[in-house]
Amino acid sequence: MAAAAVLAFGVSGVFGGLIFASQQNAAANRLSQAAAIAAQVRSGLQIQGRTRLFTGAGPLTQARCSSAAETLELSGGLSALPNACVVDLDAYESAAADPLLKLVPGYWEDNETYYRRVLVWTPDTAVDSVAVVVSFPNAGQRRFVKQFVALYNPVENGAGVEL
Repeated sequence: MAAAAVLAFGVSGVFGGLIFASQQNAAANRLSQAAAIAAQVRSGLQIQGRTRLFTGAGPLTQARCSSAAETLELSGGLSALPNACVVDLDAYESAAADPLLKLVPGYWEDNETYYRRVLVWTPDTAVDSVAVVVSFPNAGQRRFVKQFVALYNPVENGAGVEL
């Protein structure tokens, strides 16, 4: 009887460990996917170039800055930066009629239900900084992956370099 109780306790511990390991593996996969999405957006920013990003149809204009609390929360605290403009990239890309205006033209729309993408733009005369923030729910809280891009003003730096 005592041996059976010890065996049952040991088996329950093994199963508990397997469940915990499975949950951690799933969380690591979601984090990896979020990092890949952020890298795609960062590459899209670099491919589009500064000039195209700041045109009226581009994502980085003052008109696209959001003041909605939900969107600001998706910035992972970066909305508190001075002069920060938070742009809901998912809303921008879903509203874009021209697929060439999308930063990630092949972004899988099913990802939008789980991963949220925002840009946090901090304008400056010489160097604009843009943070790509991809967030997702994990264990009852929101996790954030942040990647940064500097957009140099070629007029200011005199070298003609944008990124």
